[in-house]
Amino acid sequence: MKRYIGNCVDNPFGHVELLSCVIDNAKEITKETFLTTCAVEKETQNQMKEFPSDYSYHKNGKIYFYVWSAIEYFYR
Repeated sequence: MKRYIGNCVDNPFGHVELLSCVIDNAKEITKETFLTTCAVEKETQNQMKEFPSDYSYHKNGKIYFYVWSAIEYFYR
């Protein structure tokens, strides 16, 4: 299971260039794929269910992330 490593505000990758590369080269995936791969807190899962149009899900190599309110939340 992939674990949360941080969001774009905290930049878990250390360099803006790497953060941009991860985001720009990601492919969109389904919510189901994301949730079966990543350990997402129940409260966040409930919000995803309540506001499905507010979220998108992505993958770049071993990095998975969702976007909510223009912030990317990364899992590895």
